[in-house]
Amino acid sequence: MKIRIKKKGLENLVAGVLLFTIFITLFFGVSITGNLVLGNDNNVTNNTVLARVNVTNTEPNITSIRVDDSVSSPADTIDLTPFDATIVTCNATVFDYNGWQDIDPNETRADFHIQGIDTSGATDNNYFYQNTSCNSCRQATSAEATADGHSDSSMVAICDCKFGVQYYANSSSSWVCNISVTDSGGTQIPSLKINLSDNETSDFTVTVTELLAINTSTLLDYGNLSVTEVSSEVVHNVSNGGNTAFNVSLRGYGGTNESIGTNSTMLCELGNISFGNQRYALGSELIGSTAFGTMINLTNQTVNTNMTLPHRVDDASPGRDQNTTVWRLEVPLSVGGICNGTIIFGAIPCGTAPICES
Repeated sequence: MKIRIKKKGLENLVAGVLLFTIFITLFFGVSITGNLVLGNDNNVTNNTVLARVNVTNTEPNITSIRVDDSVSSPADTIDLTPFDATIVTCNATVFDYNGWQDIDPNETRADFHIQGIDTSGATDNNYFYQNTSCNSCRQATSAEATADGHSDSSMVAICDCKFGVQYYANSSSSWVCNISVTDSGGTQIPSLKINLSDNETSDFTVTVTELLAINTSTLLDYGNLSVTEVSSEVVHNVSNGGNTAFNVSLRGYGGTNESIGTNSTMLCELGNISFGNQRYALGSELIGSTAFGTMINLTNQTVNTNMTLPHRVDDASPGRDQNTTVWRLEVPLSVGGICNGTIIFGAIPCGTAPICES
């Protein structure tokens, strides 16, 4: 038996189904979805697309910082040099996915300063140093990269920033290094380059140790004198060559061997000059006004003069960290030839000196 459905009847059936679906959705909140494919099994109802981008520049990442002087032990400790600068190196390990050579050494810069100070102002040799163009980056060795947790040394740079830290830099256990690196833009088209940077501060502090250092010239020369003659004033300067205040002490003996000249102020080719004949005064304000009879006798006992030399605080020129001693010598009878004596200028730290002027 053949059943025939007229085209008009099929169209009415489809319309009825659609109306029924709309009715259910509106009145019962039920959504009925489905695909009604009529006639063609080759219809395409969706397509998959692969999205892609080439990231040509990845930002650099400072993964560790080290700070030290040329002596590795003890670690994290800077020992200053009397009357000179000490080279301190701030060393950063930098990871860059675009390769170590992507780091621009001319754009690497660093600050070395006491924690908490304002670094927006001018540098100061007591507490704030700056290197604005360190110009030193190289590829890390395999051992250096591995020690810092990186498996591929071709992506790791070691960048060094150096500072000449002066002898009068403040002693403190709160020095830190802040370093900034900038890349060269990866493999971007030059006209579209975006240079990326990273800036990090060491997560540990470094100690600049206390330096006690006195400095003076090694010769005090009275020139040519006759017996019974008193010399003119000889000015002899003394300076603080460290970063801590001290009082100046004085003592002396004849010749260059204390065991021989302990009871004289000078030993001569003929005879000797006794204590009491070589005297001193303290302070530059006394230059030109010292009378021999009012001056202080040099002895073979250490004397705290109470002349305080604070450490230097002015980068432009010395100040109270330098002062003057004034000397005169009276030559007694019965001596002749070259006479020599030794004067020892000592530094007594203000923490132990009975009197230390501020």
